[in-house]
Amino acid sequence: MSMQTDVKSVHSSASVSGTAVSLVPGRVRLKSVIIASGATAGTATFSDGASAANTAVGLSKIICDTGANSNVTNLLMPGEGILFENGIWYTPTTTVPLGITVVYG
Repeated sequence: MSMQTDVKSVHSSASVSGTAVSLVPGRVRLKSVIIASGATAGTATFSDGASAANTAVGLSKIICDTGANSNVTNLLMPGEGILFENGIWYTPTTTVPLGITVVYG
């Protein structure tokens, strides 16, 4: 069995609730998400593409709840991961996590 693709990671500490951030351009598969939560619970939305105005308009592929009190959560995607045709865009909502790391390939 051969390796399908190289696996890489990117980290973001986006600090503006409701503002989409481009994490990875182009066609990729999300393999894992690591979230370091903020002081209170919130959500992290991962969308397929966004507009030039930096507002997520693409299809929301996964919405993750974030815990409270600086807890770290590691989410592993099943199978080959979640396909993002137009790049991975991340939008923190409610309470912004301290940081997120996505593993992709």
